[in-house]
Amino acid sequence: MSLSQIKNAVAELPDKERGSLAAWLLDSLPPHSDEDAAVEGVAEAVRRRDEMDSGRVQPIRADEFWASVQRERAAWK
Repeated sequence: MSLSQIKNAVAELPDKERGSLAAWLLDSLPPHSDEDAAVEGVAEAVRRRDEMDSGRVQPIRADEFWASVQRERAAWK
């Protein structure tokens, strides 16, 4: 079964079952140590701050962000 076929099959599941599957998938990934996550988080925050300070990216309002998330989710189906 291809990834595309799996995505299509999963998209037909009820919300609760998709959530359970998502949780299972996340749990199946190798764990990160808290220290690794903290270092990665700080590095990401610094990178994003630098992008904002340089003008390479512009901030968006929360409602714009969530609308883009909804559009992306709709494209998955």
